[in-house]
Amino acid sequence: MTVSRQWDDDLVPTSERPDEPRLSYIVARLERAMRRAINERVQPYDLTTLQYTTMSVLGRRGSLSNAQLARRSCMSPQAMSEVIEALEKRGLIERSPHPHHRRVYPVGLTARGRKVLAACEAAVDELEAEIFGALDAAGRRSLRDGLVSAVRQMHAGLPER
Repeated sequence: MTVSRQWDDDLVPTSERPDEPRLSYIVARLERAMRRAINERVQPYDLTTLQYTTMSVLGRRGSLSNAQLARRSCMSPQAMSEVIEALEKRGLIERSPHPHHRRVYPVGLTARGRKVLAACEAAVDELEAEIFGALDAAGRRSLRDGLVSAVRQMHAGLPER
């Protein structure tokens, strides 16, 4: 006697549905497409995606050290040093001495940096509205929650608040 199983499509691993792409593939494709699209949106402000990401983190978190910025921007400290140097030369960020650590110089946005960031944020807001506009508020919240959960599961940032 043969028993057939009825699978709930939500519970069937993608590997058992060869006609559909894996979630990891979809996420990777989205990440590459988002980087390219963000780069196009911030390029008029003479920024790269990594520079914009750094400024965005500073805009949300305030002054941070090189190491903190590197972790939050998913970069190596060496790569972050290059980004900081480029942004500092353009007057978009500034370093200031830490009151308790002689070798730590937290980085913060300048007034000019805040203006450039505001323009870039508006451009990225438009991009996100185009991409996720078909989702209602509950759908966007569900997508955000799922992605945040996955990032945390991978220990890739976004700590609990």
